[in-house]
Amino acid sequence: MRNAALAALVLAIVFAAVVYVGVSGQDSSVVSTPTPTPNPVVSAPPSATPSAPASTSPPTPSATTSGALGAVTMQVTRTTVPAEFRYVVLGGGEEFRLVVLDLNAGRAAQVATARIAVPSGAPTGPSAAVAASKDGLIVLVTFVVPDASDSLFVVRPEIGDAKLLLRGEIRGAVVAPDGARIAIGRNDEDPSLTGLWVGTPDGAMRRLVADDASSTGSPPLPYAFSPDNALLAFGIGLGESGWQATVISASSTEGRIDRSGGDPQIVGADTSVVGPAVGAEFRSARELFVWRSPNMFGGSSGADLYDLATKRSTSLYRPAAGIQLAAAAWRPNAAQYAIIERPESHVFVPLTAAWLRGQDGSARKLGDIALVGDIWWSRDGSRLFAIAGGDDSVGGITDLLSGNGVMQFCKRGGGPPPTPCT
Repeated sequence: MRNAALAALVLAIVFAAVVYVGVSGQDSSVVSTPTPTPNPVVSAPPSATPSAPASTSPPTPSATTSGALGAVTMQVTRTTVPAEFRYVVLGGGEEFRLVVLDLNAGRAAQVATARIAVPSGAPTGPSAAVAASKDGLIVLVTFVVPDASDSLFVVRPEIGDAKLLLRGEIRGAVVAPDGARIAIGRNDEDPSLTGLWVGTPDGAMRRLVADDASSTGSPPLPYAFSPDNALLAFGIGLGESGWQATVISASSTEGRIDRSGGDPQIVGADTSVVGPAVGAEFRSARELFVWRSPNMFGGSSGADLYDLATKRSTSLYRPAAGIQLAAAAWRPNAAQYAIIERPESHVFVPLTAAWLRGQDGSARKLGDIALVGDIWWSRDGSRLFAIAGGDDSVGGITDLLSGNGVMQFCKRGGGPPPTPCT
């Protein structure tokens, strides 16, 4: 009898040890958004040095949202970032997935899952946007939730970590190429929070440009950092007229947008006004590639190269009337850029035209592509990737230079292709 009791005690101890090891060995962490706070960012000067990564923690039970509308619970799994990668956010409604595509191997890996407390009766469902550093080690994920507060997370895939940076009305977020700085456009009923913010992934933020929360076109929209992190390109909302590209030093004193005199002006900070733009990226530390398209209230399409030293723009391309530039990307280590064109009345036009154009005026049509969502170059500029085609279940990546398919991925789970997606 005594021996039986002793054996049972030993068995219980072994079982407890196995459970403990199994739980501690998981390479994932769970982060839940708290209820909104008046000012979740910390006022501190920006730093060019990234913060030390947070240590990976074992999984914990998902925190209860306590009815906080728009609150997000995010679980991250430790994932190695491929050499040639692209992050995409898939899903909708209450559930989203952050996925990294390995464009060399043709594989997709799930980095994180997110669950959202969606308000009932909202006019539209939640959406998500993603931005990443050049090496993919710092990822910004923004969840936009109508009729509730948005959430911005910084995710570090290779240590399986996520951190909530802020909740509020977030209009855009970008990360510097080396991941040392981030920029956020945010709106808020509190005027002290509305504007363009710059800081570090650890949450040390300061406002770079103040704006009036009640103004049409507020707040500024961040476009891109320069390769050396010194400059930030962003758009100033012009209301129905679109956006005006502007460049400011990332270490500038705080400026303010003055909208009292018609065209918005930035006072209190040294900036360079580039011109109308819907997108911009730095070709080099001192050259900015910008493109624009008309909207329903007017405007024109075009692509320009802006020299920050001389503060002069060079016109690269002006399409025929009635043509929009749906996307553009400058080719690394070359004087060329890619653009996607489509007619303004593109609702009933299934194909869009992809072009490779040179700074010297040369042009080569790459083909007519169905349902292009985004384009970007490989690191060495040898391939031009595009998210194109597919359906509500399967997505596809194509190399527009060769016309060859690169890979497919499942939008809702299952697979991977050719195994059927769910």
